[in-house]
Amino acid sequence: MRFFDSLTHVTHDGRWFGETHCDARLDTLLSDMEAAQVQRALLVGIAGYTDNASILAATLSHPGRFVPIAGLDPSLLATTRRVEAVLKSLKAQGFVGIKLHPRLNGYDPLSERCQAAIDVAGDLGLTVLLDTLFRRRGLATRHAPDVIDQLAASFPHTRMLLLHGTGPSMMELYEIVRAYDQLRLDLSFTLMRYRGNERLDADMHFLFKSTDQLVTIGSDWPEYSPAATLKRFAELTIGIEPERLENIVWGNLNRWFPQP
Repeated sequence: MRFFDSLTHVTHDGRWFGETHCDARLDTLLSDMEAAQVQRALLVGIAGYTDNASILAATLSHPGRFVPIAGLDPSLLATTRRVEAVLKSLKAQGFVGIKLHPRLNGYDPLSERCQAAIDVAGDLGLTVLLDTLFRRRGLATRHAPDVIDQLAASFPHTRMLLLHGTGPSMMELYEIVRAYDQLRLDLSFTLMRYRGNERLDADMHFLFKSTDQLVTIGSDWPEYSPAATLKRFAELTIGIEPERLENIVWGNLNRWFPQP
């Protein structure tokens, strides 16, 4: 079965968050993709932790294999006009989307500049990858599905891939994704992080069998390997029709990011 991995990363020196517990080199990613027969992947930057230049270089050296997504921290940009200028520059460089990570970069996803980034991305035809695990120490946030509901209603012209599916509240997010054509629910990281939780296993099985055209999965490499992710996916999808599985692991992302 073809696999379009929704979330992979690389760094120029192979270090991951400044450490060596994971090997984030491009050659290692390619080797892991070959081992799991991964045809395509979103290659995603994280502002402050990976560099966008490495993303572009990998994409150019392996055309058709990777889709380049730039990391962006809108809280570092002084004005909404500056947000617009930066996004226009990223698109001109060849990026087709942006990754917003409110937790790691320490801002409220409903902040003015974050919302400006989502708005401008939609105007420019860029897809927003939004990390939905918003909780962090020292910064109170509203319930994640409520935040996403507000963003989706405010920016119906912006496609958003909702990374990690808000974790344990994925079923509440499911109802929101069903209501908005521009949203997709992604279960990268969550698929592996909560393995063994019987309730969440049942929730994911339900999502896979009932809403296959709205769900994607990914490895969150180098946190997890594509092979382990696909093995876990197989465990959760016993008895589900092959055409539904094809949508989840390939078709949904391939329709959003068709090969040129």
